[in-house]
Parts: sequence; C-alpha cells; structure tokens
Amino acid sequence: MNEFQNITSLMDIGEPVCVTFDEHADGEPSDLLYCEMIQKARHGESFSVSAQGCPVGAYVLSTSYGAPHDYYLKSGRYVDMHAARCASESLPRVVKTYRSIRIETLSKNSGTFDVLILYLTPEKAMRIVQAHSYTSGARVVIDTLGAASVCGDCTALALDKGMGLSFGCKGSRKHSGYSDDEVPLGIATEFIENIEKGLKEIPQTWD
Repeated sequence: MNEFQNITSLMDIGEPVCVTFDEHADGEPSDLLYCEMIQKARHGESFSVSAQGCPVGAYVLSTSYGAPHDYYLKSGRYVDMHAARCASESLPRVVKTYRSIRIETLSKNSGTFDVLILYLTPEKAMRIVQAHSYTSGARVVIDTLGAASVCGDCTALALDKGMGLSFGCKGSRKHSGYSDDEVPLGIATEFIENIEKGLKEIPQTWD
C-alpha cells in the first residue's frame, strides 16, 4: 500500500502490522500471545485466530470476560488485591463483535483493517504525534498502565481513542522481544490518511 509510504518509512525494522477484527471468517485458536503474533507479523508472518494464549490479552480482546485480578496480584506488579483489581478493571477492551483476528503486514493487507501497529524509536513516534496534530493542533493524550501494552494500549485503546502510544509492558517486552529502543504505537484506520498527509508536511527533526 504505497499510499502510506511515509508511515511505513518510519519503521527501521520490519513493517507496520494491520489488525482486522473479522465478523465473517473463522480463525483458529493459537497458543501464541497476541503481542507475539504482532511481532512475528512485523517480520512477514500472517495469522487468523479466534483466541490467543495470554489471559490478560483474552480479557482485553474480549474472548474472556473475567478481569485478571488474581493474575495481576500473583505477578507481583501490585501491592495488594485492591491495587490489582483497580489495574485490571482499568484495562481498555475491544468492544467489536468478531469471529477472528487477522494479523498481517501492511503490504499484505487488502486495504481494510481496524488498527495499524508500529514499533518506533521515540523520535519517530514523536513524528506520528506531530503529524496527527498537523491539521488540528489537537494534543495526543497518552493513557497507559505499563501493562497490556500491545493488546490494550495499541489495539483496544487505539480503536476507542484513535491512537495509543505505549511504553510497552513486561509481558510484551519479555515474550515478543522488541528492542528497548522501541515504543509500540497503534493507530485506528480512520486516522491513517491524515497522519500520512501530515508526515509529508511537517519539518524534519533536524530542520
């Protein structure tokens, strides 16, 4: 999809990943974590799944309806059950009805997707934010928990708010292995065209 070449050029390694919540096609359950599939897709693999292997991801992607209070408490990330419950209940969730999640690179996508996920250096993420604000001057509000990064911040939150910029989370950094120098960022499809146009116009960082 050459019309998005400015966005694509921001990724130093791999390609942007399209995520589509498909109401019609059936997918197969996978033991892989959602963030692992996104990372593998970045390097050219494709997936169509009905479920994935992370309990937090299952809640965020709405294939499981129990908030992961106990999981979060046992992880040691929160001081007590009250904090774990507050954290898990604050997670964004995908509200779309679907039968499968299709995950593929932008170059393989047919032109219809819900969210585009990129892995960017902070400077490149800054340019996405600037391009988003180019026509309206609107601020981008970063809303993150340091948990459920790729599934929550970059997918569910991006679907709801238009963009999700994240610093990653322990799970996605441990299991999918993106670089410490990268931050994941999700963009809802309806924002892509304006961001692409903005990237053509905003000055380079060194200008």
